[in-house]
Amino acid sequence: MNIIWNGISSFEIETKTGTDDVRIVTDPYQNATGLRFPRTLQAEMLLQSHEGDDANNREAVLGNPYVIDLPGEFEVKDVFVFGIQAPLKREEKGKHVKNLIFRIEAEGMRLAHLGALDRELTDEELQQLENVDVLMIPVGGGRVMSASVAAEVISQIEPRVVIPMSHAVEGLKEPFGSVEDFCKSFGACRREEMNKYKFTRKDLPEEEMLIVKLTR
Repeated sequence: MNIIWNGISSFEIETKTGTDDVRIVTDPYQNATGLRFPRTLQAEMLLQSHEGDDANNREAVLGNPYVIDLPGEFEVKDVFVFGIQAPLKREEKGKHVKNLIFRIEAEGMRLAHLGALDRELTDEELQQLENVDVLMIPVGGGRVMSASVAAEVISQIEPRVVIPMSHAVEGLKEPFGSVEDFCKSFGACRREEMNKYKFTRKDLPEEEMLIVKLTR
């Protein structure tokens, strides 16, 4: 499996099921965010966790992907995606802002993507994220969870690999905190930086959790 970060909460996840390659793109953003979204991305599945310029640029993803923007269980070519309702703490017009978190099952592994979550998980949400191997989590504060809340959520889930998202990057207009701020909040952490995380189940760390900082 390969995971590439496009910026904000957008990833390209490439997985193989039998003879099929399945590409998943999460939260494609508009160029109005200050970042330029890749022009040539193709996907079989597109996961949109929330509305807003940072996640709603569906037209930019080629290949007529199957769009998942609602809670439920979905399957494309033996890749299973579970959309889980996780409304934000933040309110607009007196209502909690909608947000989905996703559990993805492929190649005998479980991945989780927390969308724009700005709070700790409820017991019910946590139950649906049991045995997560790889966690994609916002860490930049502001409209998403802060570094200290992210550290709490990681201790709730106990994944084997953490990939920070929605953090400061050059060009982005939104004033997020950095991955360095997050690591300080987290304390001692084993960290690697790369532009693509390529792994199989046997590559996952057995004991010490790994933080993977992906570069664009």
